[in-house]
Amino acid sequence: MYKLYWAPGSAAMAPQAILNALNVKHELIKVDDDKNEQKSAEYMRLNPHGRVPTLVYDGAQVMYESAAICLFLTERHPEAGLAPAPGHPDRGLFLQWMAYQTNTLQEALMHYWHGNYFIDGVDQQAQLSAKAEQRVDEMFGFLDGVLARSGPWLCGKNFYACDIYLAMMARWTRKMEKPAVHHREIKRLVQHCLALPAYAKMLKDQGIEQTA
Repeated sequence: MYKLYWAPGSAAMAPQAILNALNVKHELIKVDDDKNEQKSAEYMRLNPHGRVPTLVYDGAQVMYESAAICLFLTERHPEAGLAPAPGHPDRGLFLQWMAYQTNTLQEALMHYWHGNYFIDGVDQQAQLSAKAEQRVDEMFGFLDGVLARSGPWLCGKNFYACDIYLAMMARWTRKMEKPAVHHREIKRLVQHCLALPAYAKMLKDQGIEQTA
């Protein structure tokens, strides 16, 4: 049994879709960020950073950080084929793209959505957001080129959790002048994810929409 603490449209999207794809027993526990529940004393005992997602497994084991949860789940359930095993030719690229997305792309997206986390002043935050939007588009353009040259997926011919993570990242651009699906190969990847029952169920359960 797994317990996943989540909030709509948050970084819990990918772990939740992966749990669906694994077809393992799990409980979803919504954290209402509109009510600031992620900062409650009860939740902070699980995740001292006050963010989602958080995964509880094996009764009382706790971990957080979305990419780490994705890696953990796919390695714990290798039969699903959502991650290449150690020694597989795709292994290096898989780890690279998971790290790139959470360390580089996701950081820029945080600058876009939450400038107040990084700098004071409304004008300065607006400038940061504008710069971040430019950087995000450049990154998706780069990834689009990777998919066009050596795809159809990030690691080549095999679809993995890193592609699900990229679909989640693409949704976070929906309010930008040029959302990620402006790029042809990114659009195709997102369309594929939207057609996956596990991903579609995640969107339905979270009560959110995603288009391509």
